[in-house]
Amino acid sequence: MKEIISSPLLLTLVAIGLLYIVGFSLVYLKKAYSRCLEMGISKEDLKKVIKSSLVFSLVPSLSIVVGLFALVSVLGVVWSWWRLSVIGSLSYETLISSSVSSALGFATNAEMLESATGRQFGVVMILMSIGMLSGFFILIPFGKKLSLSVNKNENASTWKYVLSGTFMLCLFAVYIPVLLFGDTIQAAVMLTGLVIAVLLGVLASRIPKLKWISDFIMAFSMIGGMISSILWTNLFQ
Repeated sequence: MKEIISSPLLLTLVAIGLLYIVGFSLVYLKKAYSRCLEMGISKEDLKKVIKSSLVFSLVPSLSIVVGLFALVSVLGVVWSWWRLSVIGSLSYETLISSSVSSALGFATNAEMLESATGRQFGVVMILMSIGMLSGFFILIPFGKKLSLSVNKNENASTWKYVLSGTFMLCLFAVYIPVLLFGDTIQAAVMLTGLVIAVLLGVLASRIPKLKWISDFIMAFSMIGGMISSILWTNLFQ
């Protein structure tokens, strides 16, 4: 496994994939920019939109960078970089790697990193890739219809709110039991991050001068949770 995650071949394939994503984004940025000019939107307004979009994109990415450092110790730099740069999420990748390491007979992710074979790591890579694609396979036939039905009859239909709430409840039902009952330290870290997120949310909503914090809540809660893990490890081990 260590040979694969640090191999030049994997690094080359990941670099090609990331360059494709960047190129794809630039092509559609140019198309959107040209279309806006055709519709009569001024270049000054477009520059303002681009600047605000950059800030809106860069700030939440801080939490992804924090997640990258956490995932590197499990999957190595290259594969973690790929998963969190394109379509993956820290919670999904961590859950899959933990489930696979347990199914393969390893006590921890660290043990899997040290002892897993290339074939076993291939199982991890396939599950992470194929499992995440299931959402796209659903969106291909139903995505447009769902999007249009959500946008029309906004006042007459309430099913979209039910659907959104159900989706979030499903996420909670999948991830929270794993975090709370899997390991004492893991549960303490999650609760610490939750408390930090709630406190920051209250401060941002009640104090106008601290409204900017709302853009950093996820990053701050993740950093605070990771720092607290040192304390909880010393207490419980």
